[in-house]
Amino acid sequence: MFCKRITLFYCMLFFVGCKDALVKPIRYKGGDLHPQPSKYIFPDTSNYRLHQQVSSVVKTILDREAKDIMGRQAITGLSAAMFIPNQGIWQIDTGFISKPNNVLIDHLSVFYWASVAKLVTSTVVYQLVAEQKLKLSSPLQNWYPNIQNSNQITIEHLLNHTNGIYSFNSDSSLHFSQQLHSPTELLNIALSKESLFQPGEYWAYTNTGYLLLALIVEQIENKSFQEIVKDRIARPEQLSSLRVLNLGELPNNLALAHYNNTTITTEYSVPLGAGNIVANSKDMVLFFYALLVGKYLPIETVHGMLANLYPMFNDGMYYGNGIMLYDFDKINGSSQEWIGHSGGTENYKAVLAYDTNTGVICAVSVNQNISAEAIAFILMKAL
Repeated sequence: MFCKRITLFYCMLFFVGCKDALVKPIRYKGGDLHPQPSKYIFPDTSNYRLHQQVSSVVKTILDREAKDIMGRQAITGLSAAMFIPNQGIWQIDTGFISKPNNVLIDHLSVFYWASVAKLVTSTVVYQLVAEQKLKLSSPLQNWYPNIQNSNQITIEHLLNHTNGIYSFNSDSSLHFSQQLHSPTELLNIALSKESLFQPGEYWAYTNTGYLLLALIVEQIENKSFQEIVKDRIARPEQLSSLRVLNLGELPNNLALAHYNNTTITTEYSVPLGAGNIVANSKDMVLFFYALLVGKYLPIETVHGMLANLYPMFNDGMYYGNGIMLYDFDKINGSSQEWIGHSGGTENYKAVLAYDTNTGVICAVSVNQNISAEAIAFILMKAL
């Protein structure tokens, strides 16, 4: 009897101490998931010409359409790019960095991409998984044992927003505050609130999950998230404009948010991992192309990011592991389907999308409250 108790005691110690101990999953109770798209949706590299600009005819059509949109919607600043199969790359950067100060956008200007940054973060996370430095099943308690349900929340729960952790930006005092908050302060705000649900039970968008992912990546790599993105994402593909902002940083060439022709104070450098990346639209298109053709990760891995697609807040929009799917049959009755990611604040909107039907990759960012998705849709339709 004594021996049995000793054996049981050591078994309990093993499972308590095991870093990746399995926890019985919670049954998902939310809306219907979207079917995983075909594995054949990804770009055929033979159809894309990396160092070629589109023909003068195509450029004229897209330039005219972009300028018409700018005029009709009274848009302050726009950065848009498209990578078109068998054509090449089109790009336009126009408008104002600061309209009150009459500072114009030029070829050196960068735009803010808000939550599109989550696609960059998820790419880095999957790279660490491929290198066996991390597991999708690893529990959050390995790094943050004091977080509620940390023994049940996995890296995958953080990637797909099924973790139940309160999103710090939902806090009313923070939402309308112009004060700069560090990652630790943002995390403390989130953790002062109760979890919304059990991990895996429902879906709820939370910036806190991606802040945690960036902090975990920093601990694994033992360097800043800024350095990690530069080394793993920007430098390999020569994306010179793409970078993570340091806390409190405001680049001189960043197109500022506007409302009624007035610049708006916004903390572009937060939140880490969830929305503090700046770049021009061409580099964002090239980043997504590199991801979709297997330069950062095996294509099978990228396809796996779309295995479980949870319904989001709007009809036709679904969320996988750091990547979104847009089913336009449910949005506007058309046959288009995109994968990518949207982002935005009250006065800044962005989208990075790959049209699975035409193979066009499009990036759009505008420095005011205008739908970037609508602009991207119109530009693709113009083709």
